[in-house]
Amino acid sequence: MSTALPGNEAGADPAPIQPIIYGLALLIYGAFFKLGGVRVYGRENVPRTGPVIIAPNHVSMLDPPLVGWITPRVLRVMAKQELFGTETLPRRAFDVFIRGIGTFPVRRGRPDRRALRVAMAVLRRGNGLLLFPEGARSLDGTLGAAEPGVGMIAHSTKAPIVPVYLHGTGAAWSKQNPALRPTPTEVHFGKPLHFAEEYAQKSNRDLVEKIGARVMTEIGALRDQAQKQRSVIK
Repeated sequence: MSTALPGNEAGADPAPIQPIIYGLALLIYGAFFKLGGVRVYGRENVPRTGPVIIAPNHVSMLDPPLVGWITPRVLRVMAKQELFGTETLPRRAFDVFIRGIGTFPVRRGRPDRRALRVAMAVLRRGNGLLLFPEGARSLDGTLGAAEPGVGMIAHSTKAPIVPVYLHGTGAAWSKQNPALRPTPTEVHFGKPLHFAEEYAQKSNRDLVEKIGARVMTEIGALRDQAQKQRSVIK
């Protein structure tokens, strides 16, 4: 699949970051999450260079800023189209903000070829990509099935995937608990998944689904490990 994008010359950053906006966002995120308290495990598993997909479970609107702040890489973020807009001054300001931190839109519920091309171009430039395999927030905090996108993007770019399990974010700004407030959270980074065997094969639906299913299995394993750790601490 071609990575040529409308309005982007060859080699241009498909999701450009504005350093001032990005730095300000990290300060705000850091102050907020430190109020609630954050425990981080396995951060050393994140490759410091080269393309990588950071793939967490998704429960809360806090998940993207939490992972973006705690990951030792600058990440581009695929986010739902509904967050973007310029109809009013507040929406225009928010649009400028999220684009300035490297966020780009994706239409949910149907294939979005442009968003896929942007994501692939991000990785082919050697950058990190934050992508939620489930595609949308969980209604009750349970893990769902992966959407095809994560497998398609990974197979096309041959990028490693780092599974991530987030615990505690469901207590705020989620479908179960919509109020925005600091809350204790945990971030568990798993070891990178390289899928050498799958990447050597021609892409098809079964292969893409297999990659996504493996990612969700690893997130589930991180969840189970985290539960054991908490029971020992208690």
